[in-house]
Amino acid sequence: MEIEQRFALSTAPATVWQAFQDVRLLINCLPGASIPDDAVVEGNKVPLLFQVKLGPIAARFKGQGELAQDDVARTGTFSGTAVDAKTQSRVKGVARFALQPVESGTEVVVAVDYAVTGALAQFSREGIVRALAEQLTREFAANLQAALPAEPVADGVAVDAGPAVQPTLVSSPRPAEAAPAASIDLWSVFKAWLRQWWRARKNA
Repeated sequence: MEIEQRFALSTAPATVWQAFQDVRLLINCLPGASIPDDAVVEGNKVPLLFQVKLGPIAARFKGQGELAQDDVARTGTFSGTAVDAKTQSRVKGVARFALQPVESGTEVVVAVDYAVTGALAQFSREGIVRALAEQLTREFAANLQAALPAEPVADGVAVDAGPAVQPTLVSSPRPAEAAPAASIDLWSVFKAWLRQWWRARKNA
């Protein structure tokens, strides 16, 4: 199943792309995701933890991802697999991302192709997962924007000084404005999706 998400940042593409070189920063901006404290990031291999919760069911996916980037095109992919030992559920997927200049700064396009097997596969219905993806995208975008440095603006447009720029990024364990690495509550997402589905059915 593939889901595409887009979000805009009021920062020039060169600066945003520099942030995409900091894997720990990106993961810290994603709610529920973290790198184990005792893990070592070597090259493009990234050990990951991702925690989700659905009512009484709590899953802790542990696995590894691999990052590949094209500095010239400002595109890349992040692929990986992870397993939750408690539910014996497995998730496998690849996220393709691209940065595009827009009038207000940068648009980030992310297309995720994934598959879930095991006990949690029953919760991977497209509507629920899309609602979760939208929530994660909003929170990730807000956290990433908070971590980016302020930039000069010319006529309302963020200035892109080119790839040679080496801006100072907030590289703390987690942006100050972001919440701690807590679990994503899928139950709340499901209820929100259910309300949207019911309204759509009534208006049909």
